[in-house]
Amino acid sequence: MTAIGVMREAYDYGIRVPEDLSVVGFDDIRLAQFMIPPLTTVQMSQTELANLAFKALLNHVESNSSSLKHTEYDLHTTLVVRKSTALAPSIAVAENPIESRRLASGMTSHSRTAKRG
Repeated sequence: MTAIGVMREAYDYGIRVPEDLSVVGFDDIRLAQFMIPPLTTVQMSQTELANLAFKALLNHVESNSSSLKHTEYDLHTTLVVRKSTALAPSIAVAENPIESRRLASGMTSHSRTAKRG
């Protein structure tokens, strides 16, 4: 939901997603695919997360130790690429040094879009 809030604020400030700002969410909530533009997100299994949390809890209880030792658990995730992300402008214009200097000197986003398109 945070990413959706970011997209809303970007809209209120006239910041275009993904032209001016790429947004990536986490958890692939159902609403993500219906956003405009559809939200790129990291997908994970709630069941796998619950199993890992339970395993971590059991390991902690069974260790009978009050010390906090570092343990890592791997959670499989998948990046679901939709339309809320794009290449950064510096990558898109890196081939043209004159264009890069114009961007660095404060050229407007409208001008950037016209140059890229």
